[in-house]
Amino acid sequence: MKQKIILDTDIGDDIDDAYALAFILGSSELELIGITTVFQNAAARARQAKTILNLAGREDIPVSAGCGAVMSPRVTSCQSDLAHGQVSLRTAARELLEDVKPCQDAVSLPSEQLTPLHKLHGVDFLIETIMSGPGDIIPVTIGPMTNLAMALIKEPMLVKKIPRIVAMAGCFDKHYSEWNVKCDPVAAAIVFNSQIPMTVVGLDVTLQCRLNQSQMDKLASSDRPVARNLTAATKVWNKGLPVLHDPLAIETIVDPHIVETQNGTITVESNGIETFGYTVFREAKQSKTEFHDVCVSVKQEIAAEFWLKRVLSV
Repeated sequence: MKQKIILDTDIGDDIDDAYALAFILGSSELELIGITTVFQNAAARARQAKTILNLAGREDIPVSAGCGAVMSPRVTSCQSDLAHGQVSLRTAARELLEDVKPCQDAVSLPSEQLTPLHKLHGVDFLIETIMSGPGDIIPVTIGPMTNLAMALIKEPMLVKKIPRIVAMAGCFDKHYSEWNVKCDPVAAAIVFNSQIPMTVVGLDVTLQCRLNQSQMDKLASSDRPVARNLTAATKVWNKGLPVLHDPLAIETIVDPHIVETQNGTITVESNGIETFGYTVFREAKQSKTEFHDVCVSVKQEIAAEFWLKRVLSV
């Protein structure tokens, strides 16, 4: 039986979101119910997601633009290629209103060549889709958790309808505020505190999964439309050999044995000045008694080849 998922993504800045979407489309074990976009220019991000769906012949999958602003009183810069200092909500709102586009927007097809966005806001799409189902849809968050946190606040009964959440978020081997948490620590805290079971892939593990030049050459030599688009997007991104941050979260659904996990509890620091957005993991005293399964190791060579094989099949 296929696992139903909704992908919640900030596609468009780092290349790994587009790589994650392509991996999903190449995985017959997954049924992508829909995509919601989050953070800053959510509509532009949705256009890039729809471009990949178009090139894969999967325009039947709905895409809904979600929250551009965040819930936290302090947020990082809205452009990931800038210094990650704290800025005011007013600054974040100004960047949003000035229509700042993600760096990979140049590889998106024009809106007139794409099917329209879903009529519902991303938060409402999450609520309506999950609540109308039998409780078998997994939200997969690979960006700031604003959409899912807002959905949990707006519809508390979601807690009973979500079997588990899979997230690329946090960093657990050192004191550090990982991007997806740092962009909206309040939203991350709401999701982590929801008592919904979660599988969480942190930065400390994903950094082990960097593609090599041979793998990038194989991607670039493919004549498939999605592979060509990913190659073009990677050139625009232009930050060296990509790391499979977000794809690894998806891979844990398809093949849980690709990682090892520890059970415990994740908390988000939301009070400190210097530590705002840090994630802390406390291992359970007894096996499998807490809500969070945190990845602690990965078969990195297998993960990279797994990604490439699936993407070249799209």
